[in-house]
Amino acid sequence: MKTTTSKRAHIRNLTNKLSSILCDEYILLTKTKSVDANLQYIDFQDKYLFFSAQSSEIDIIIQHIEKRVHASGHYADAMLKAFLKVTRFNKKRKKINDRTGYLNELLVDHENLIAILKNNTPLLETTSKDSKTDDFVTTLTESHEKMAWFLRSYLK
Repeated sequence: MKTTTSKRAHIRNLTNKLSSILCDEYILLTKTKSVDANLQYIDFQDKYLFFSAQSSEIDIIIQHIEKRVHASGHYADAMLKAFLKVTRFNKKRKKINDRTGYLNELLVDHENLIAILKNNTPLLETTSKDSKTDDFVTTLTESHEKMAWFLRSYLK
């Protein structure tokens, strides 16, 4: 079965969107691991387990996105230089290097990613024309909403 030029353009557009989301996920993973490694607190064990769980969840998300990109016949540019060029997250650390500053920064990044996913959902639906991609993006959004909810609870 031949792939039409229009279909290839749709697949390429979908792959570009997913690759961009992948870059944001990698940056978010790095920031989450940084918080885990750099903060000391009274309830260290609980927070360590919390951030380890969030890091693991983001790592799984990354693997799923990579599989979706590869399944389309394309490859994501998995170089840090490319990530920094494409990511929509703040690349500079806030001036406040304390627990609240780190947690707020992570929360803002999750909220930005949720907004990006929700804003791209109609485009991804149109591009993919399949329910699998719709479900995939919805699952990603729900995962980040849950992680943001937990971060908010730590900030109270």
